[in-house]
Amino acid sequence: MSSKILRGLGVGAAVLLVVAGLYWLIPTGNPKMDDPSRVGSTDVAVLTSDGGTDQPTVTEAPTTSAVTDAPAPTGDRTDPEQVAREFMTTYPRDIREQSDPTFLASLDGVDTAPLDQVTDLKLDQAGHASDETHERYAYTVTGTYQGQVQAFYSMVVARPAEPGEGGGAAENDLPFQVHSFDWAPGMIGDEDSPGPAAGKPVPITTEEREELIGQVRTDVIDPILTFDPDESPEQRQERLDELTVEPSTVTPPMSRSGRYAMITETLSQTYSTEHGGPITITYAGTWVDPYDPTHNGSWSLTAAMSRTDERNFVVHNVDGPAPFKSGEQD
Repeated sequence: MSSKILRGLGVGAAVLLVVAGLYWLIPTGNPKMDDPSRVGSTDVAVLTSDGGTDQPTVTEAPTTSAVTDAPAPTGDRTDPEQVAREFMTTYPRDIREQSDPTFLASLDGVDTAPLDQVTDLKLDQAGHASDETHERYAYTVTGTYQGQVQAFYSMVVARPAEPGEGGGAAENDLPFQVHSFDWAPGMIGDEDSPGPAAGKPVPITTEEREELIGQVRTDVIDPILTFDPDESPEQRQERLDELTVEPSTVTPPMSRSGRYAMITETLSQTYSTEHGGPITITYAGTWVDPYDPTHNGSWSLTAAMSRTDERNFVVHNVDGPAPFKSGEQD
């Protein structure tokens, strides 16, 4: 099982509150891509979520408002502050209406005990950013804990950047939802002085949500799409069994003769979790024969996630239609 645990995504490392709130808002630099012309390669298109070139607009000055100064609800959750405030005043009670399905799925088994001891909650907007995929707002929550006023946690609320069908950019009426949750550093503490939230199961964090989508692609999806003509079916299955809890039955794209691999490209990657289901991520792209461009097609794979008792993410299974259209493979 240990080999199936995705690297670097265990819960427990403290992240600075403001940095955690803004980590997912600001895309990283555009990494240099490998040459896609090489035979049998698995190349990945640069996506905004893991290194796009679009730069967000980030607000400089945070704004603070107390619960008693809350604006009138819009009723459709198109106001990000309203969603953040509803979450702040409701969690850990039922927050299904305010939560993105992926965030909601991550709440299973979390420890909310510290939340019961905080009073006088206040909300601060820490940042705002927009890119090709989402419009995001980061908020921090402060309150009185054991007689002291302190930072408590941060959250990111977001909605798709594209408006509903037929709407213009200024007419985006899609609702905002909570996407991630991070305890403040003081709530986690350190090894010598652990805080009240130290070691407790938590919802998906800002860093986890950002890194998980790229890490699953690199560590699981790319190897599944990789075809090695010198590898027997048994050897391939043994290799893939190290990546997922359930055996993978996905057939990789290959030449008509089955003697060499295709060039594959990932064009999209998105969380596709459904309400009430496990966390899922769907990847889609294309493949083409480097020697016969007429031999080509598209692929789509969905990875379902689960967590170990230590709260590390593992890929439970990967499903999707076969990369080949009927009759294209000899």
